[in-house]
Amino acid sequence: KKEIELFHFGESLLHPRIHDMAGYASGKGLNVTLSVNAPELTPQLLDRLASSGPCRIIISFDGYDAESYRKIRGSAADYEKGTANLKYAAGLLKKNGLAGMKISLRVIRLNANNPRIDEVREYWESLGLPVEVREFFPWTEKELASLGIVQKYPPFMPCPFPWQYLVVQWDGTVVPCCRDYNGVNQMGNVRGSSLKEIWNSPVYADFRAQHRTGEYGSNGLCRGCMEIFYTEE
Repeated sequence: KKEIELFHFGESLLHPRIHDMAGYASGKGLNVTLSVNAPELTPQLLDRLASSGPCRIIISFDGYDAESYRKIRGSAADYEKGTANLKYAAGLLKKNGLAGMKISLRVIRLNANNPRIDEVREYWESLGLPVEVREFFPWTEKELASLGIVQKYPPFMPCPFPWQYLVVQWDGTVVPCCRDYNGVNQMGNVRGSSLKEIWNSPVYADFRAQHRTGEYGSNGLCRGCMEIFYTEE
């Protein structure tokens, strides 16, 4: 099955019809994935999503208490609400498995939560929620330098994104990478062309050629990205 991810640099659950969108995509035979923040996944929204069809929900929740959560997510971050929502999700999973829905908790390892990250994992897994701990991954050489990290580069491999993914932004603009949140590399717009036309367009073909040959130096967004150095053959 092909996959559609209904998120990109925003909170998908703020859309009043996100459950309808998920249900429509699932009904078309697509694997649906959502990546959301725990405080926004209310019991009402989870119930609606569960009734919309199978989908995968990745829930971000990085803190181990209110203070650490606000430090990571900002002063308005609601740790108590996030905790309550996660407990509701865990309860549904234990009760009926949510009818094929896959839910997991994702935690990014940061200085603010690292001392108790194993404790966090054990707690939520004891309630029945699978937990994935991810390491912080800087996107650019500039970010690496700011962290004092000296990068040793493996042999160049073309970035897989131009051949495997595309992103439709809020206004219909199509970009080849989820990291292009400002629409730097525009391949077209679904308001004027079909996805198939855009995917097979000369603009897209030229972009792929740049990555296949390693001649993307003039592309500022790709030039400093770390993804090409972590691509497996």
